Amino acid sequence: MIRKKASQQGLTFFELMVTAVILGFGMVMIYRGLLTALSMQRHMVYRAYAHNLINHKLAALQFAFQHDQKVPVDEEDEIENIVLNNNQVVFRFQSEFIPLAEFSSIQRVDMRLSWQEHQRNFSLSRTAYISKF
Repeated sequence: MIRKKASQQGLTFFELMVTAVILGFGMVMIYRGLLTALSMQRHMVYRAYAHNLINHKLAALQFAFQHDQKVPVDEEDEIENIVLNNNQVVFRFQSEFIPLAEFSSIQRVDMRLSWQEHQRNFSLSRTAYISKF
């Protein structure tokens, strides 16, 4: 009479441990990807807000230059504190006005807006021309 080998029932302890390690590694990688995506999303929100702030500031400078007929110069850098996503963010404006030699009614404005995220400094720069007309 021929005997059949009994088939293995269930998994060995080693197979279970290898499976647990692979699943744990996969979960860590998914969690890490999620944290990276959230950090990038926060950075893009800050950057979009900074872009809007710098555009608004340049429009206000253009309006003031047209109505006052002089360059609106601040001696100190302007600071704007804003709460975004329950985090306090400090935006710092630095402006430099450069008169054009050929045209007295046009000024070049170099503007820089900087802020800090997680001990890293970021900045956004724009150059624009404002006129009296």
